[in-house]
Amino acid sequence: MKVNKNKFLEKLHQNKFLIVVHRGSHGGNIIENTSDAVKVSQLQHADMIEIDISMSTDNDFFIFHDGGEERLLNETRNIQELSTAEINSKHFRNSLGETITKSVETFDYFYDHINHDVLLNIDRSWDYWDTFLPELDRYEAMREYFILKSPVKREYLEKLNNHSVQYLYFPIVTSVEDLEILADYPNLNIIGFEIIENKPQFPLINAPELDKYRNGDYMFLGNSIKLNDKTDLFGKLDDNLALLSGVDWSWSRILNFGINTIQTDWPDILNDYRNRLN
Repeated sequence: MKVNKNKFLEKLHQNKFLIVVHRGSHGGNIIENTSDAVKVSQLQHADMIEIDISMSTDNDFFIFHDGGEERLLNETRNIQELSTAEINSKHFRNSLGETITKSVETFDYFYDHINHDVLLNIDRSWDYWDTFLPELDRYEAMREYFILKSPVKREYLEKLNNHSVQYLYFPIVTSVEDLEILADYPNLNIIGFEIIENKPQFPLINAPELDKYRNGDYMFLGNSIKLNDKTDLFGKLDDNLALLSGVDWSWSRILNFGINTIQTDWPDILNDYRNRLN
């Protein structure tokens, strides 16, 4: 059964472009990848919020991007090496490095503490799709708002393609060859593409192989987020450039490539820019 796309398409068509918030809006005591971060994202006019999935050694699902354990939890072990009890015993450090009472949220807790009419981009769940997809089936009230993504690897695509519920999905595309692989999986409920451009010539977004999707009903997501000083996700166009040199140097240029969705860490400022376009 393919999940209906209408909620997503309605959002896509009513905006000049969509704003996706990376891990939700966070700062101070509002921690990334929490229900609180989702609520703040909505206050800052986000259209979609990206969250990350990790799994404990007891096969319970948590909202957490593994690799951030030391920064957020003062823990040197990867969260995937911890039991559910161990994860529940941890408390977050806030943006100042102070330990607070907030703990890592299970998917179930997270679901119970957010509005059920918000688009969620569920990231980094692909390694668990054998068990996570059946778990996701339990949350029918948000079925049309869950949007999965993954790298284009056959081991992931086969699981998604063969699952009884075809969730909304967009692949992380890094080459034209990825598009050719996707064609082998007709059950995928593709709503768009995350375009990774690590070359300044922007070869992928300009590829003619994408032309058949440029009809306004597919999302073309460009990453404006700045992960570090080395990683370029959309050429060298990013949030830092937009904020420090001006939107015409970054966000405007991203949109000129035909991108209709921007992932950012600064949704309120990006929304101000979008309002000026309207």
